[in-house]
Amino acid sequence: MVKIEITGDTPLEALASLTAFGLHCVSNPDVYATANHILEAEKNAQKAEVAATPTSGKTDAPGPAPATSGQTVPPSDPSPTTPPAVSAEDAPTPPTVAQVRERGIEASRKHGKEAIVAILKQFGASGMSAIAEKDRAAFLAKLDELDAGEKAGGEDA
Repeated sequence: MVKIEITGDTPLEALASLTAFGLHCVSNPDVYATANHILEAEKNAQKAEVAATPTSGKTDAPGPAPATSGQTVPPSDPSPTTPPAVSAEDAPTPPTVAQVRERGIEASRKHGKEAIVAILKQFGASGMSAIAEKDRAAFLAKLDELDAGEKAGGEDA
């Protein structure tokens, strides 16, 4: 049994710490590879267990398949660890909480706190560490737009 304790003054801080820890683990190639290896081993062990004691009519074990009209049908339960491994190599790593905070503080000094709070509200976040991982790149893009607006001669607030 593994126990990981995450603490914070608020649930949001605890979630932010957990998210930062997860991003750190995913961004470290050694940790990511080891985690994928462990997950794959666990899934293979579960598949072997299911194959040894089938509990339903449908199994992943090879056997006679229903005839199809010339098309090959992939197994109904592909390994879910394959897509994350491919996406981690192909897709850019999302910005970390630290990167978002650093860039947000810089923009706050440049454009004022009100401008940053307005952008945070667009993402439904109370602070920079509360921005969802999937929204961090978009938040940074909004900050870039704010900078571009200033360079174009007008300051968006």
